[in-house]
Amino acid sequence: MIFELASLLLEACTTILVAACLLRFYLHYLKMNFVPGSGNPFSHFLFPLTNWLIDPLRKIIPFGGRFDICPLLASYVLILIKAMILVALSNGEYVDLHLPLIALFNLIDLALSGLIGLVLVYALFTWTGTNSPTQELFYKMTEPLLSPIRKFSPRVAGIDSSALILIVLIQMTTIILRHAQKIILSSM
Repeated sequence: MIFELASLLLEACTTILVAACLLRFYLHYLKMNFVPGSGNPFSHFLFPLTNWLIDPLRKIIPFGGRFDICPLLASYVLILIKAMILVALSNGEYVDLHLPLIALFNLIDLALSGLIGLVLVYALFTWTGTNSPTQELFYKMTEPLLSPIRKFSPRVAGIDSSALILIVLIQMTTIILRHAQKIILSSM
């Protein structure tokens, strides 16, 4: 029971931190301003939640370009540390040598789950039509993913089905990656 409670707490904390780092990476990739005071609804919690982890990495990895590697590396390190702690708590005898690969697959899985969350929130906003700054932010985050799908997706009774198609594609990708993970790990 203690292990399950510790595992749940560790999983929740790690997921929140990793999701914040991944969101920071994605917003930077989209060239969206997310510094405090920018008007971005995420700016109030994104920097305080991630700076303590990303700033030390910036001293090692220079910042620049469209791809900010530090949030990705921070996400990966958090997931790897979580996996190592869980292995140590569960049996304490050895550290699995497959943990770096498992952590990579877990990071990809979490990123894909986050994308599904973004698309679902965007879809809810489009149904309510509130025209808030938060709705505009979700539109900017999902539009690069949905616009290529809209070119070939059918409109059913005037309703845009691109969000549903994207969610199904992401879920298919998740299933393929899980099977690939099993195959790779079993061959090692």
